[in-house]
Formats: sequence, C-alpha cells, structure tokens
Amino acid sequence: AVPPHHPVVCCSPAGPQICTKRPGRGRTLLGSQRKRRKSATPDPKEKQTCDIRLRVRAEYCQHETALQGNVFSNKQDPLERQFERFNQANTILKSRDLGSIICDIKFSELTYLDAFWRDYINGSLLEALKGVFITDSLKQAVGHEAIKLLVNVDEEDYEVGRQKLLRNLMLQTAP
Repeated sequence: AVPPHHPVVCCSPAGPQICTKRPGRGRTLLGSQRKRRKSATPDPKEKQTCDIRLRVRAEYCQHETALQGNVFSNKQDPLERQFERFNQANTILKSRDLGSIICDIKFSELTYLDAFWRDYINGSLLEALKGVFITDSLKQAVGHEAIKLLVNVDEEDYEVGRQKLLRNLMLQTAP
C-alpha cells in the first residue's frame, strides 16, 4: 500500500489504454447532473487530489522506406489513382502503429505535482520513460528501424490540479 501523500499511477491491463479514464472526462452530463456536480462542494477538511493524464506514444522515426515501392495504382483517372494511393499509404501507416499508453496519475501533494511538471518540461521524464518503454523486445520487434518516444501532459490539467492542491495548502495553514 502506498501512503496517500505519494503520487499513484492507476493502470489496468485492459485494452489499448492501459489506464482507467478519469471520472467526468469525455462524458456529457445531463442538466440535472451538471447542477448536482456544480453544487457539490468538497468538504474543506477533506484533502483534495488531482489527476494528471500522461500520454506516452512510441513511433517510427521514418516511414518513407515502408511506403516506397508499396504504394501504387493502375487507375486511369487521376483522382481515383490518388485516392487509391492515399488509401494504401494510410493502411501501411496504420499497420506500423506502435501504440500508446495513457495513465492517470493522482497527486495529493503540490511538491510532487510541481516536481513531475518540472521533469516533464525539462525532458527528464521523457528520458526516464525511454528506459521503461523502449525495451529490448520492442527494439527486436521493429528491427533495424529507429523509433522515438513521445510524452505529453496537458498544461491545463497541471494548472487546474496545481490550484486545487494549492487550496489544500491554504486550508492546512489557515487557523
């Protein structure tokens, strides 16, 4: 068990998105639900947490070699020929998708959230994740082709989370 003041990565092995979605994300609320949600104020004594969504994606660096010689059309009409070549290229590129992982990280301490954000901004999070995600088995699977890792954290999530955790600090120091 991890103490509640440490960041927790919530992941499950189901489907291509390893981690569970955050509540309320990507769902439309009915009018009555919206009102309930707005009026539900958190207990000021209860410590608030924030979720930060981390997206990690592996991609091939070059696609030209896979496309060369594999995209062609015998169609006479220029528009049909272009459409067929586009579809073939699209199919090839989709088959080369290495996938992505989305994790929701729960923070209850501002210092941990800020340290995470600093590591994201300065690139050290990316470097640390390369060792986790670009494994020997992945390198074997892609053969001689170069791959890159893309890491994304939404700045708005960080700012909203930071404000929420800042309120925690203010409530703790208030008389």
